[in-house]
Amino acid sequence: MFERYTERARRVVFFARYEASQFGSTIIETEHFLLGLIREDKNLTNRFLRNSPPIEGIRKEIEGRTMIREKVSTSIDLPLSNECKRILGYAGEEADRLNHRHIGTEHLLLGILREEKCLAGEILFSRGLRLETLREELARSIPDRDQRSGFLELASMRDRATLTLNGDALVRALETHGFTASKDHLLKAIAASNEQDWPTAQAELQLFLETMVDAIRERLSGDDAVFPIFEGFDWHTSLRGLRSGLSADDDWKFRWWLTLLLAEVLLKRFEQRLNS
Repeated sequence: MFERYTERARRVVFFARYEASQFGSTIIETEHFLLGLIREDKNLTNRFLRNSPPIEGIRKEIEGRTMIREKVSTSIDLPLSNECKRILGYAGEEADRLNHRHIGTEHLLLGILREEKCLAGEILFSRGLRLETLREELARSIPDRDQRSGFLELASMRDRATLTLNGDALVRALETHGFTASKDHLLKAIAASNEQDWPTAQAELQLFLETMVDAIRERLSGDDAVFPIFEGFDWHTSLRGLRSGLSADDDWKFRWWLTLLLAEVLLKRFEQRLNS
């Protein structure tokens, strides 16, 4: 059921289940979804609720409008309410509407707004959120993010690694420097990852990095000072300890993120040499 969901979106459902147990509910309701969303993605909720009363007040409002019973053990499986099931369905539809491959927290927020008569929807509506307005803003701010970055939640990874390049920016940089072969391999890796063709994606990713190194070396007439950290780089042997135990898609995310990081460093050092 949750194959298309990003890690953050899955955690929203996990936190919703926790909130339901703390309220003593034997079913996960929309208000628990909303609390789970606030807990997991404060950047998203603060962004769209910035002009409303303090976001912390949502919990108090929910507490005032629901019956709080004795806490339910977290070991007990709690089902989703019909409204929550519809929200999950709506989230998938919203991801498709925006041409996003994966379902993220922003799509769950849209799903809640579509279930407008539920408690969570009423709370968001009272705080000024409107479905069409939110759709339009998301369409402007995250166009085809999943199509171009494959499996990755690049925004969160950029935050952790202070990474400034993403797939689109890297393609533009390759075009600027005339690294056509490298660009072609990168685009093939993106396409293969979207099809979940991991062998092809990984092979193209390796070729992308190798051809970029060769192109830069040729451009700088063999100046090897730029390349020490890239020499002998091989996905099959490097950082094996960190990759052990990862699922196929998580391993791909890790490789992709590391490649972008290496590519950014390499391009910056290349540009510094050109300008020196």
